Amino acid sequence: MAGLTSNCCELPAFSAVLEPGSGQPLGVTKMRRITRNLLSNFLLAFLAALALCMPISLGAQETIEWTTLGNDFAHTRSTPANQITPENFADLEVAWEWNGASFEAQSGRSTPSYINGRLYTVAGARRHVVAIDPTSGATIWSYREPDTGRWEYSMRADYGKGIGYANIDGRDVIYTISPGFFLTALDAETGRPLEGFGEPVPIDGFPETGVVDLLKDLGHPYDPYEGIPLERGYITASSPPIVVNDTIVVGNSAEQGYHQSRIENVPGDILGYDARTGEFKWKFNVIPRPGEFGHETWENDAWQYTGDISSWA
Repeated sequence: MAGLTSNCCELPAFSAVLEPGSGQPLGVTKMRRITRNLLSNFLLAFLAALALCMPISLGAQETIEWTTLGNDFAHTRSTPANQITPENFADLEVAWEWNGASFEAQSGRSTPSYINGRLYTVAGARRHVVAIDPTSGATIWSYREPDTGRWEYSMRADYGKGIGYANIDGRDVIYTISPGFFLTALDAETGRPLEGFGEPVPIDGFPETGVVDLLKDLGHPYDPYEGIPLERGYITASSPPIVVNDTIVVGNSAEQGYHQSRIENVPGDILGYDARTGEFKWKFNVIPRPGEFGHETWENDAWQYTGDISSWA
């Protein structure tokens, strides 16, 4: 069942660093994938690159947050944080290491977000959503989606890159897309599914609220548990959604990805949802349909069966 856990991690996944001479946490590192022995019990360690500034002894300096995968809608991956410099870099020390063995993480592709005094990230093939105390590395809460056949054969299970975020009517909300292609909205304070968002999913263990089945709005026949028939194609996601003007924008990843072996697939259409309610708002067809601009360029009716076009960052 979906649920919340806390303080359950045991092996390192990423580190925080200290302000030189202060003993106070300074930043969080961007995860980098490194190798590990899959037969061992050790999870990979990940090192710093984000330099997200926490409230520390400098006092007057404004706290710098990192709220999206690329830190802005242009995906620049740039920050004005300036406390780590060439002059003090050699003096940095490890403040803590966060451990992710409980989430069965095998690689680290997620960029943690720093929002309102907390870190948020995803971990493991189940893509657990995790809130972390940036001053100690302690796990505050975690959320796991229930089992589905769609998740079990997902081609992007261990590729989660992070979370989406918005402040809705004064409440911080974390949005995530699972390997099974469900959109979930969580209360950032408690980790519980957001009330009044989405609609019930007809699968045992799913919460009554807080979840949207993204396959429903792609317009292809599918089974809620198993997903789209594999002979028709497959769609999932590795990147988190972004929220623009109270609209959740959802991208995706196709089955073939790096190794295309057939031309038939499900197009990776982009979906838009209301950030408050999860109500479906629109779909952008990445392959133009009849009457849409550019449709005539898809010769031999290729628009009806070609789908190896996905939208991810």
